[in-house]
Amino acid sequence: MAKLQVTPASAFTEYEEINFQGLFMYHTPLGSKANQVSILDNKAPIGIGATAVNNWEVYDGPGQNAKLVARAQGLHIQAGNWVNSLSLVFVDERFSGSTLEVMGIVVGTGEWAVVGGTGQFAMANGVISKKFHEQRSDGNIIELTIHAFCPRLKGTRVPAPTKKGPWGGNGGSLREMVGKSQRLESVTINHGGVVHAIGFSYIDQDGRINDTSIWGEILTGSPDKTETIKFGPSEFVKQITGIGVRGTAPIVYLTNFRIVTNQKTYGPFGAWVGNDTSFCYIVPEDETVVGFFAYASDRVYKIGLYTI
Repeated sequence: MAKLQVTPASAFTEYEEINFQGLFMYHTPLGSKANQVSILDNKAPIGIGATAVNNWEVYDGPGQNAKLVARAQGLHIQAGNWVNSLSLVFVDERFSGSTLEVMGIVVGTGEWAVVGGTGQFAMANGVISKKFHEQRSDGNIIELTIHAFCPRLKGTRVPAPTKKGPWGGNGGSLREMVGKSQRLESVTINHGGVVHAIGFSYIDQDGRINDTSIWGEILTGSPDKTETIKFGPSEFVKQITGIGVRGTAPIVYLTNFRIVTNQKTYGPFGAWVGNDTSFCYIVPEDETVVGFFAYASDRVYKIGLYTI
């Protein structure tokens, strides 16, 4: 016998925020690269009923070197407006296989509703804002901004970050992140001949952005400078490299430090090079970098990673 029950409950206590900007959807109905096809024509006297199937590509930029992030797969039906019902299926490594379930009217402007999701976006709710970007001979490019929330069920375990490393030189005192990070937001590095100081911001388990203190000593004289890396919504760290270069013996500093993501390489930070100890750490595909720890005092001597 079937059992149908509705029980009052406080099911959700925490949410994760989805805030994706700078995504570009290629709506291409014409030409050799068409990504939609009509399957029904308007036949009713009132001019409704036309139906098309779409597999629109979504990239992380509008240029030729942009990376495919997701595919918008579904239907759009003429019912006075073009009514869209689709799954935004992510193919990007970090969110691969996860989906956002989307409904709404009009392809190129206005908003769609996010009415659900799967994988890392399970039970998502929110909106996708659309802005016309470019008219092309075979179709249009539409800029998408996604803002949604995913409930975290009670009892869901938030993993504690794991340390990897450190690598580089020697000396300095341990500098660590406080709390649990779920996503690395930005990294700030002061450098000249070596890496003088480093700090970063991250999203904690409650969805709040936190900033670490600056580890090391900020220098401002030439050629010293401070640079901040702001990671994109679908960008993640894949590799770090660097050199432990000898200063005044027996001290060894961190220099020639690079951060490699799925989109670009940042650095090198620190100009000194030599035949000292070099390192290269490749992040396993099933892990995500969520922060750094370091050994530092007046300079940064060693660097390590937090992953989940």
